Amino acid sequence: MNRRSVLTGGGLIAAASVAAPAIAVAGDSRERTAFVLAHGSWHGAWCWSAVEKVLNSAGHPTVAIDFPGHGLNAVLPKSYIEQPFDAAAFASEVSFIAPIGINEFADAVIAGADRALAIGASRVIAVGHSMGGTPITFAAAKAPDKFTGLVYVGALAPAPGKPSGAYLGSEEQVNHSKEHGGSELFLADPAVVGALRINPRSVDPAYRAVAKEALFADVDDTLLETVLSLLTPDAPASIYGELTQFPDSYAAINRTFICCTQDNLLHASVCEAQVRDMNAGWPSNPTKLVHLEASHEAMFSKPAELAALIASTA
Repeated sequence: MNRRSVLTGGGLIAAASVAAPAIAVAGDSRERTAFVLAHGSWHGAWCWSAVEKVLNSAGHPTVAIDFPGHGLNAVLPKSYIEQPFDAAAFASEVSFIAPIGINEFADAVIAGADRALAIGASRVIAVGHSMGGTPITFAAAKAPDKFTGLVYVGALAPAPGKPSGAYLGSEEQVNHSKEHGGSELFLADPAVVGALRINPRSVDPAYRAVAKEALFADVDDTLLETVLSLLTPDAPASIYGELTQFPDSYAAINRTFICCTQDNLLHASVCEAQVRDMNAGWPSNPTKLVHLEASHEAMFSKPAELAALIASTA
């Protein structure tokens, strides 16, 4: 997979609008659903902060996880830290993430489910944003008894016989990425560094404008500065080419796909294609497709609205 055919992702904090939809308060804890929140590329557990506040206030337990090489698990490239910045070194230094495979990402989701069950939840729903959609799918295929539902937020997920990266090659998606500069985010060849590498610390106005349009078009600029300071530069590349085997019991897991209508990174047709393939694979339990008027980073721009959609799947 080349760097021009890759999806990214992430999510964080914004004040809830007074017009935001209300969320029903959860019932008895013995019947309570917990949400395992899986972040997208370059993010960490921190990105769910505002969504967690809304869910928790309504009585829904949450477990936000850090994937390997992300959040507090990140190991930053030396060329990212050192000053003055050396673009050539940044484009060639092999990433800490390079040898980490999909199984370790899936295991992080399963560990999150175990934490949710340990605090007394009887139902666990994994929520994956962007890149996070791939490992939550692998986790549910690996341990279907631990999950009652999956929620995809502007995400990529594998289907029977198809890796998640296969959805990025459609004409609509390629043109969409070119139009909004998505491919210009990447500053190294994944085949060389073993990761999808960006520079959240860049002071280049043109590069920052590309990042804003592709990912954060509706995110407040002040908040965006904070988000950029928390992002790390590397995300996995190899996981988008991996296939998984789905056990028969996987069909019973409920699935909801939230398509962000202002997503400048992922074209709506990609969401629709994934839902079609899910429904073809498990026609007895169709995937619910819903829409949210937000950019790719809905956790920052529309946290209350996103939380309401997530809570509705409980």
